[in-house]
Amino acid sequence: MHDPFFPPYRPLQDLVTPWAQKYNLNTLPLHIHEVLIAFVTYHALFLLSPLISAWLFPRHYPSLKPRTRINWDVHVVSLIQSTFISALGLYAMFADKERVEQEHRVFGYTGIGGAVQAFALGYFVWDLAMSAAYFDVFGIGFLAHAASAVIVFSFGFVSSPRREEIG
Repeated sequence: MHDPFFPPYRPLQDLVTPWAQKYNLNTLPLHIHEVLIAFVTYHALFLLSPLISAWLFPRHYPSLKPRTRINWDVHVVSLIQSTFISALGLYAMFADKERVEQEHRVFGYTGIGGAVQAFALGYFVWDLAMSAAYFDVFGIGFLAHAASAVIVFSFGFVSSPRREEIG
């Protein structure tokens, strides 16, 4: 199944291709735009969370300590991301007919699978940035978790795209 989102911006794809090839992340150039869109979207949600949270919880949210507000806002983004990625993953499971082939379920590549991988990676790149920026709030455990997740979710781009997915 093809990626249901728009294709990558060619100059961006060309920019990331040499780095992706160096690390054998063959399908990352096909989805780099989704990684960046996810990162920017999740950060925008983080910036909007204080406004929305203060409006929804006018007694509770404003009374939180600054450290607790940051934690709250990060968890708001996490909730939205986990809901979105679960829905997208379920869509891929049930709509992607190419997954029926046994060898493509785990080691194969489809455009929708790459999109799920990209949006998840975009979140964990954002999470890594937030864990580093607010290290005093989250500590080494969150930073290690985010770094590990970025590495693991990057491995999903090692697969080779089919010829029809490239063109």
